[in-house]
Parts: sequence; structure tokens; C-alpha cells
Amino acid sequence: MLDQTDLNILKELTKNCRIKANHLAERVHLTAPAVAARITRLEDAGIIKRYTIEVDTEKLGFDRQVFIQAAVKNATQRAGYDALIHQYRNAIRHHYRVTGERPYLIEGAFHTRAELNDFLLALGQVATYTVTDVIDELI
Repeated sequence: MLDQTDLNILKELTKNCRIKANHLAERVHLTAPAVAARITRLEDAGIIKRYTIEVDTEKLGFDRQVFIQAAVKNATQRAGYDALIHQYRNAIRHHYRVTGERPYLIEGAFHTRAELNDFLLALGQVATYTVTDVIDELI
């Protein structure tokens, strides 16, 4: 069971996973060794699964950010759908199985409108879909 100190450690690590142990210790009012022990326990319990970074996709040239809800047209199209997702793996940031009418949610970031269009034309061969274009990130 997590206590408030564990939750505070997770909150700080979510903000900056590269924070130094002594700075984190100051923020959660513990010693650096105590923080390190708690982090190890959180990792061992599988609560902390990995450390990652978030990049600004626009600065990397991925100007077309979209969410696509998709449903494979029929069971025979599943292999084609999987192959397409793999082919565009560099443009697909996340691929989820979700509830609802369309069981897949694709978060994509494409360099150009043409690249997005090419993906959607290919996707249309194996799945039905709807696209939501990202205008701005609010946080």
C-alpha cells in the first residue's frame, strides 16, 4: 500500500524523472538513502515500470498530430492492419486497444499532410476510421 510520501515521490518523478536523489529527498522531507530505498521498492513492485522522456513532436518536424479511432473491416484484414501499423511505427506514438465501436486508438504524429493522407488511404483499405486533428496542447 502506498503512503502519501510514496505518492509525493511518484508525483515528483512524473514531473522530472531525472531529478537527483538529494533534491527529491528535500522535496519529500526524507534522506537521500530513504528516497532511494522507496524508489527501489516502487520499481520492484512494478509501480514504476520505466523512466522516459517526452519530446516536442513539432520541434522534430511532426506537424500533423492526430488521434485515429479504427476498426478492422473483417478478420481477414487483421494481418494487413498489423502490417500497416508496423510500417508506420515511427509516426505512431501510441496504439491502444480501447472500448467502443472502434476498438483501436492510434495516436500519430506525421511530418506532412501528405504523409498523413498516405497513411489514411492505406488504413482505409483494411479498416474503418475517424480522425481527430490535434490543434493545441493545453497543459
